[in-house]
Amino acid sequence: MNFELNDEQRMLSDSLSRFLADRYDFEKRKKYIATAEGFDRRIWQGYAEMGLFALPYPEDEGGIGGTPTETMLVAEAMGGAIAVEPWTEAIAIVPALLQAASSEQRAAIAEGIISGEAVPTWAHRETGMIERDEKMKTTARDGKLSGAKTVVSFGAEADVIFVSAVDDAGETGLYVVRKGAEGLEARGYRTQDEGRAAELTFDGTPAEKLEGGIPAAEAIAAAEARGLAASIGEALGIMEKAIELTVEYIKGREQFGRPIGTFQALQHIAAQAVVEKEQVKSMAMYAALMCDEGDAETRDLALSTAKVKMCDAARFVGQMSIQLHGGVGMTMEYSIGHYFKRLTMLEILWGDRDFHMDRLCEAGGLAA
Repeated sequence: MNFELNDEQRMLSDSLSRFLADRYDFEKRKKYIATAEGFDRRIWQGYAEMGLFALPYPEDEGGIGGTPTETMLVAEAMGGAIAVEPWTEAIAIVPALLQAASSEQRAAIAEGIISGEAVPTWAHRETGMIERDEKMKTTARDGKLSGAKTVVSFGAEADVIFVSAVDDAGETGLYVVRKGAEGLEARGYRTQDEGRAAELTFDGTPAEKLEGGIPAAEAIAAAEARGLAASIGEALGIMEKAIELTVEYIKGREQFGRPIGTFQALQHIAAQAVVEKEQVKSMAMYAALMCDEGDAETRDLALSTAKVKMCDAARFVGQMSIQLHGGVGMTMEYSIGHYFKRLTMLEILWGDRDFHMDRLCEAGGLAA
């Protein structure tokens, strides 16, 4: 596999990093979080003007024709800024879900997302689906949805909600619900990592079914794979920034008359964190490349391998960052604690380490 970036990919990474450095520093981020919606729509529009939301779509549908590798680069930059918007849904999850739609339907729905006018989200999880492995209970009948979804990212703020549901025949389908639709109720709340989520209930809510493309179950599996790959890229960006902040801190923090960064033991810890981060960088690229693997089992095992490595590295880098900062690392005034919280949430998002290790063990390993 070729892990080298081309000129266009480097340009994408550099331009987004500059945008975030200018408009998304730690103090500005606090202000965005404090707004009623939990993010700034002007920033969202800025992403759209840069073409981020057009990345995953083919050119004949108004997109740029990017690949999961470009999505990974976006995720890495977003992680470095701990951006709170539902960008993962917009550039990784929803484009994969729209594969279940016809080209005409896909283009019509994607238009508002690409322009930045519509903020999308993905409502799939239900109480009991994860911890008890229960079947989906949300139903679709005569174009209307009934049921409930849990921990929906920006579910109360999103303009377009993509929902999974089963029909009378027991077949899984994908449906689109617009904000403010009849029978839709959203209870929003703030998450531990300063994003927003909501509990959604549907009571005869009108919905548009995605049809004319690949089976909904395949689209959902592809969306989850791309969401997982994006989360690994985001974790990489967080680790890079956490190491940078920690090294900067220990260079300036003095103990016994000299900077603690001169202590060999701390240098060894920081060096090991860099090694862990570099391994995740390779695995993030590997995960992105494997998103386009035609065999679903091979793809999922590759992504599980990358996730296990990410979890191990995230634990080491996160704890190292807090430990070397000392007590101030746990305060709200220092940014490192916020990076640590998001990194911790990413460890359990899309399945924790145990889930992915079980998947690999059941398959007999990656090469089985």
